[in-house]
Amino acid sequence: MYAVRNIRLCTKDCLCLYVCPTGATDTENGQIDAEKCLSGCRACVDACPSHAISLVPDHYPEQQEKTAQSVAALTALAKSKTNQEMMAAQIEETADAPGLKALARAMRLSNRLMAEDLMREAGYLLPQSEHVQQLLEGILKENQADDFPRAETQRLLGLLKQNNNNKTEEKKMSESKTMENLMAAFAGESQANRKYLAYAKKAEKDGKTNAAKLFRAAADAETLHAHKHFEVAGKLHDTAENLKDAVAGETYEYKDMYPEFLETAKAEGNQAAIRTFSYALAAEEVHARLYEEALANLDETEEVSYFLCPVCGNIEKVRPDKCSICGVPGEKFIEY
Repeated sequence: MYAVRNIRLCTKDCLCLYVCPTGATDTENGQIDAEKCLSGCRACVDACPSHAISLVPDHYPEQQEKTAQSVAALTALAKSKTNQEMMAAQIEETADAPGLKALARAMRLSNRLMAEDLMREAGYLLPQSEHVQQLLEGILKENQADDFPRAETQRLLGLLKQNNNNKTEEKKMSESKTMENLMAAFAGESQANRKYLAYAKKAEKDGKTNAAKLFRAAADAETLHAHKHFEVAGKLHDTAENLKDAVAGETYEYKDMYPEFLETAKAEGNQAAIRTFSYALAAEEVHARLYEEALANLDETEEVSYFLCPVCGNIEKVRPDKCSICGVPGEKFIEY
């Protein structure tokens, strides 16, 4: 969820500028930069004294199905409330008595709130609702005043249609064989990348330089394919979500996957497998912890270095005297 500012409510106290950790609230047009906004942060929401800032979801729930009869009844009632609002506004404008003016104002606001609720229930206030598109299309077909924002309405209509089309495609993809194929292709290309890099190292040891170059070029090509498949499948999110996913993956590996693999290897007496599984299990636990630390300190700007053990995959934030997992000298660690 990201933050949005209601300019109509904003009293320009600007506390949001001081509490926002990314500068997302400091914009020329008064709107909060969604690309900079940290999902679910709430710092600006809690600080705003005029309650002009709120969080909106990245994806709205699907519109609930309603019968045509229900929609017609809700729409008719909303129209009645709108007419009552207009009548109350006329009374408020022309009344001389303070009491009558206050009553008319209260009735005007009350009818507006009821009309908005009714229109929402009828499906007109949800951005992805087809009713909203139909409403805007109907407005554009009617004769409007010269100052009517026709261009902005057309642009909004285009964005709504594009949003709905994207949601339809996402829904189709999530339910289709293509999504399954994309993830299978991602797995296959990822494995090919690692396999070709292993082949390249062996070719270099064998003195086959040209073959090693080809394997490395092919490995990079498979990486390009894998990244694109992953992106098209909709698996790339913001950094915070990606870190959470990484924590979950590493935790599963060291708590569930590798312990099971280790038990099988021990039962079969495969010492080489026991060693590689043990190294990986210990390293994955370290990775999970580091990802959790990175998530907790996501807004820190001070640069951090990481040191990788080239044997077991252990990662340290300072170069150690030796690897705590496999004992490799710290001088062998690769700095990132």
